[in-house]
Amino acid sequence: MVGLSEPATDALALGKAFHATLAANFRQKMVSGCDMQPAEARDVFAEEWKLASVDAELREDEDTSELVATGEALATAYISEAARSVQPLAVEQAVAGEIAGTKVRGIVDVMDVNGCVVDFKTVSKRPNGVTAEHGLQLTTYVMITPGASGLCRLDTVTKTKTVQVIQQTYEVGLEERRFAETLYPMIQDSIRDGLYPPHRSNPLCSRRHCGYWRACEREFGGRVPE
Repeated sequence: MVGLSEPATDALALGKAFHATLAANFRQKMVSGCDMQPAEARDVFAEEWKLASVDAELREDEDTSELVATGEALATAYISEAARSVQPLAVEQAVAGEIAGTKVRGIVDVMDVNGCVVDFKTVSKRPNGVTAEHGLQLTTYVMITPGASGLCRLDTVTKTKTVQVIQQTYEVGLEERRFAETLYPMIQDSIRDGLYPPHRSNPLCSRRHCGYWRACEREFGGRVPE
């Protein structure tokens, strides 16, 4: 999909507004030492949603007010239940480096004062452990982020009827680093050869979460799941 800008979707807009709200909370906390109150978090989310949803394509079965209410519930639940345990040193830190000769980059949601990388996710159902994709993401951040300790935390908030905040620890050791060092050169070689196979086993491969689904179906055939 080289050369395509990512189309905005409702799920992408909600995720962006959620992340932006948490980032605003932790930037404030770095100065004041305090997390936002729920009412303040809701106000911040509402403003971030306006920015993130300008060009978003809503599905026929979705309602803007319901999406905003969902996002507010996710953000306030996280800040009320989990944010107090995070003492941020850096927020939305852009990082870049090389892994086995392959240039990689990313944005770390938060790194705390102990060098723990904290990543935020919103999902539709309770996670069953840290997935391979998320493990590789956390490993990558640790390997290219100055001061990262190797200890990570994946904080997931569920978009279920009763919002849940699930915190999972993940430690990047020698084997995790070796996997990244093996995989990234392989990915780089595939890209250089023009090979971009669709990754439809990925839980984010869906018409709801991926703005590229139409182009993917045109190029590769098959059907991207709902």
